[in-house]
Amino acid sequence: MANFSGAHLKSLRKEAGLTQKELASRIGLSRETVVAIENEYVGSIDKLSIEVVNSWWAVCRRTVSAKTKESFKSQILRFFNFQNS
Repeated sequence: MANFSGAHLKSLRKEAGLTQKELASRIGLSRETVVAIENEYVGSIDKLSIEVVNSWWAVCRRTVSAKTKESFKSQILRFFNFQNS
């Protein structure tokens, strides 16, 4: 899975200063689903859709560092098998 995990999403959320409940509310998921993704409950990362990751990113990107933005973009492109052009 190309060096991507729920820990990356958790780190992104925390750097953005959001609780699991706040993020869940903003992206239309339950807090339990956010917990499952961040803790990589069986199948949670494997079933992640680009829409969920895009929503997570849209909420968090405004307040994270440039380094985090570049690193996250790279991880996502590899995870979803997109080419960085």
